[in-house]
Amino acid sequence: MKLFTWISLTALLGATGAWKLKAGNQEWSGTTLPNPACQSVLIPRGAQISWKGSHGATTVQFFNTKGSCKQVYRTVAGQGDINASNTLYGFMVKP
Repeated sequence: MKLFTWISLTALLGATGAWKLKAGNQEWSGTTLPNPACQSVLIPRGAQISWKGSHGATTVQFFNTKGSCKQVYRTVAGQGDINASNTLYGFMVKP
């Protein structure tokens, strides 16, 4: 069911960037890149993170320095599941 919903969403959106980020009980999604680009979040160490991105939003970058989105801590492209080995304070969706 989840795969069908994801495929349907991306098919309906065509060339726009559909993306979905889930960490524990928190969830973010969109059909365009977030504005501002760097989203401030609090994802605790050990949280299970799931990422799915398509077309114009294929990559997510995570930052582990509070208040700063200058040094990338981890990058996930396309889709994938990871564990937060550090507390994360921000993310940025990229084409």
